[in-house]
Amino acid sequence: MYRAENIRVTAGAKVILDDVFLSLAPRKVVAIVGPNGAGKSTLLKVLAGERRYGHGTVTLDGAPLQHWDPAALARKRAVLPQSVVVAFPFFASEIVALGIPPYLARTEAARLVERALREVDMLSAREQSYDTLSGGERQRIQLARVLVQLWANGGQGYLLLDEPTASLDLPHKIATLRIAREHANAGGGVLAILHDINLALMVADELVAMRAGRVTAKGAPKDIVTSDLIHALYGVRAEIGAVPSGPFLLPQSIRG
Repeated sequence: MYRAENIRVTAGAKVILDDVFLSLAPRKVVAIVGPNGAGKSTLLKVLAGERRYGHGTVTLDGAPLQHWDPAALARKRAVLPQSVVVAFPFFASEIVALGIPPYLARTEAARLVERALREVDMLSAREQSYDTLSGGERQRIQLARVLVQLWANGGQGYLLLDEPTASLDLPHKIATLRIAREHANAGGGVLAILHDINLALMVADELVAMRAGRVTAKGAPKDIVTSDLIHALYGVRAEIGAVPSGPFLLPQSIRG
């Protein structure tokens, strides 16, 4: 179990996160939604151990995050940031292999890299230079990297994904959601920041809605997603529809 309690983050006089609670359990997909500047990415960085916080606690499997050895933490959680800068012309397969721990046998490492490339539909680009790939292709390569990081350590653990579908075309958006869902079904946990409300509604067991550094609502999508919530988050009015699998937002219904 990942748990953040009473998290407060400031930058000078600006409050970025204020009294935030969030938990992430195995076999669950939690999606964070909210407008730009809501504190979503900062919260993910706090959970990842990449951002200091002034107040509160973050625990992983009951132990404070700061007590985790970096190597042990890397075996337990993998982080996909919004963007990754690569300064050298690595092959796509070499970028994926960065997620492989040094103690893994070479044959097993090669097998996992190939499996991950196939999973994200990038096997044909394995020997292509990373800097020649499109933005969406790079994003899929980075997703493959974090997958092998967890697969090399038992295949479970936690995926922390910051806008994993942002640069993707529709088929690969859906494929990324499927990968997240399958990881949770296999015993892992997934936290994903998603700007597309409908994608979040498709994949999430729990939705966490944030605005101005605070959690304004959280729960099962069917229980919390209303026209009032969309207005509170984004300042627009929209009708929320429903199908047997859950709610959806029809963009054509949005009005200022």
